[in-house]
Amino acid sequence: MDATKHIRKNLKFILASELLIAALKFVSRRVFVIAMGKEYLGLNGLFADILSMLSLAELGFGVSITYSLYRPVAQEDTELIKSLVRLYRRVYHVVGWAVLAAGLALTPFLDLFVKEMPESIPNIPLIYALTVVNTGVSYFWSYKSTLLFVYQKKYIDAAVRAIVALLATGAQVAALLLTHSYVYYLCIAIAATLVQNAVISVETGRLYPFLREGGVRPVPAKVLGDIRRNVGAMILHRVGAVAVFSTDNLLISKFVGIETTGLYSNYVMIRGLLTVVINAISNAVMPALGNLTATAGLEEKRTAFRRLNFCAAWLFGWMSICLWCLYDPFIDLWLGKGYRLSLETVLLIVVNFYMTSMRVPVANTKSVMGLFWDERYKSIFEALVNLAVSIVLARRWGITGILAGTLISTASMPFWIEPLGLYQHGLEQPAHEYFIRYLLHLAVTTTVGAATKLLCGIMGGGILGFAWRVLLCAALPNAAFLAIYWKTPEMSFLKRLLTQRGSIEE
Repeated sequence: MDATKHIRKNLKFILASELLIAALKFVSRRVFVIAMGKEYLGLNGLFADILSMLSLAELGFGVSITYSLYRPVAQEDTELIKSLVRLYRRVYHVVGWAVLAAGLALTPFLDLFVKEMPESIPNIPLIYALTVVNTGVSYFWSYKSTLLFVYQKKYIDAAVRAIVALLATGAQVAALLLTHSYVYYLCIAIAATLVQNAVISVETGRLYPFLREGGVRPVPAKVLGDIRRNVGAMILHRVGAVAVFSTDNLLISKFVGIETTGLYSNYVMIRGLLTVVINAISNAVMPALGNLTATAGLEEKRTAFRRLNFCAAWLFGWMSICLWCLYDPFIDLWLGKGYRLSLETVLLIVVNFYMTSMRVPVANTKSVMGLFWDERYKSIFEALVNLAVSIVLARRWGITGILAGTLISTASMPFWIEPLGLYQHGLEQPAHEYFIRYLLHLAVTTTVGAATKLLCGIMGGGILGFAWRVLLCAALPNAAFLAIYWKTPEMSFLKRLLTQRGSIEE
């Protein structure tokens, strides 16, 4: 099966799985709001950010090992694969226990993260502890999912996750409606995590029986040295990423309040539906891109990146327009008008989504090329700028200031440093082409988005008005993009790919 067929198969399964899981989350969130209220919602968002901070214990080891597996998988070097998987398993067992220990140790200090801890919620320490356990146990078998990913069999993992999520969500909804207990809700989540990991572990062992063979050799010194070097760089990248993308709820809880944290988490959840699609596409494309990087020439890599970046600009531009036009009407239908944020705050959420998403093709290409080292300090400076600016602006403008801090930190460094690193060390050509294309895509998205927003404004309210907005967002931006990009080489490739005559390598 060639790379394009692998991509299509993985994408179908992953996208279907992730969209199903996302739909289940929306149903679960609706029931959660009805059964538990805004304060529980805010607490849930706060704990999610705390646990994102604890994910630093992973130190970027997973990305480094994944990169190290591409070549031996392409060359069918089972001995090296066995060595790397054993190393991965040992490290992630340590990570799992570290997350559990560090997370539980924070239990007495939860008051430090909230402006005012809600007195109406009982058993907050127990709720937090169960959330930590659910996160910690997820690390113990995750190396098996990575192996499926590198072998371009992510569809197996996607199918298992979808089935488990369907059963778990049904049980959680029943528990909320019958007991109104968040504790039962979390216990079901822990059980689902254990079942999912156990099934994936068994299936991976069946597909790759050589993993059960004895006589596993130590990882070769050169490979181990590369992993250590990449981990050293990824530690800084991980610290920066967590500080930028996993602190908004913490800052909102501290400077604005737990209820606003809950409102913001609803918008994040909707944005997360689109992130699901982005991750599904990345998970389908990256193994093939990694294989291409391990075997292809420089010009093929350049062509592949240009195509990837074009498809990303189209997709992320359209998604951003949909968010801008549909956010508030959907919130009104889903939860009610009392769950809206201000127009300025919503605009910043959308702009941050666009800026962050447009980093994905660069980040993915650098990841499969193993380009972790040269920008290791960039993430730290980005994090410091983000925290400093967000805290200063939060005191003046609340949640709007916090989101403005994230935008400022993204525009000040990663916007230009990351593409420069890719073009200098990976594609080995000047980066001006990238920035010209970026500004062109941004101008097109902004213009088409403004026109779509204007037309959406004349639609009525209610379900019918929302349906008309959805149709308009589906048709107008894509028709405009199609007309504007019709004669570009990347559009020609996309047409061939969609008609099954294209290949990522050609």
